[in-house]
Amino acid sequence: MKKSIAFRILATLAFAPLAALNAQLEQGEEPGGYLFFGTDASAYNGKSNFPIVAVDRKNIYVDMGTEVKKISSRAPCTVRPELILTEDFVEVLEMRYNTTSMGNLQRAAQAVSDMHVAEFQSEVEIARIRGFGGFSSEEDLSEQDLDRIADIQQTNDDFQASMQDGLDHGAFEVDDVADTVFVKGAIMPYTDIEGAYCIVVVTFRNEDLETGEDLGVASYARARYLGDLAQGDIVDLNVRCAVNEFNKEEATYNFYLFSQDGTQVAMSNSRGLKPLTSEEVATYRDLESRTALRKDS
Repeated sequence: MKKSIAFRILATLAFAPLAALNAQLEQGEEPGGYLFFGTDASAYNGKSNFPIVAVDRKNIYVDMGTEVKKISSRAPCTVRPELILTEDFVEVLEMRYNTTSMGNLQRAAQAVSDMHVAEFQSEVEIARIRGFGGFSSEEDLSEQDLDRIADIQQTNDDFQASMQDGLDHGAFEVDDVADTVFVKGAIMPYTDIEGAYCIVVVTFRNEDLETGEDLGVASYARARYLGDLAQGDIVDLNVRCAVNEFNKEEATYNFYLFSQDGTQVAMSNSRGLKPLTSEEVATYRDLESRTALRKDS
């Protein structure tokens, strides 16, 4: 009920004469607020997710219903679309997303480690044949021992060459996957925003990496603390989020900004962003409160 009224309000505002609204704003009247399609964010604690009420450098604070509990800032999050009205606003000057695959790096590192282990094992085996002191001369070794040493060396050489060729040609990497997202850019707040944090969301076409089976659309979300943002100061964004592996070919990314008390902040790139006059904000708040009263009664 609450959401349906909210969406009707947005539709009414969307079809209202924008020229009249722009004229009001051009005459020096500051927007009373901003209406946009934002998100409701929750974080997982165990197998259940709970609304996020705050985030700091080390923890996410979630509303358990009976208490507010802090959980790790690395906890996975989930989001759902929600219509938001807020008085806080930031201008997005620049925002770009980059990805990397730590999994691919780890697979390559494991291959290098396997090469070192194989080299060491061959050296130990040859030393055993020669005598662990390694003092036996070629003349002291039987033809069978010499053949065995030659086989060990050849096997190791073949393995090292094969592994190096694989490393050179990316054989230990999974194509088109990433597991780490970087958000870089700059924003400028129009108001002071204390204890700001963000939710970064990756939406992608999910598939089984082994079979290629299409598993539908999926998403990962993570919360990161940003700190206090001062009005008029340009803030450099440098956010890193580690998630599970995803197909980056058709992935899309979203960045949502919140203040310390969990209120979402409007951004110049927010979907469906509408600046509202003070009168429109008051009307919206009044209808919202009436809806809440009817819902509770």
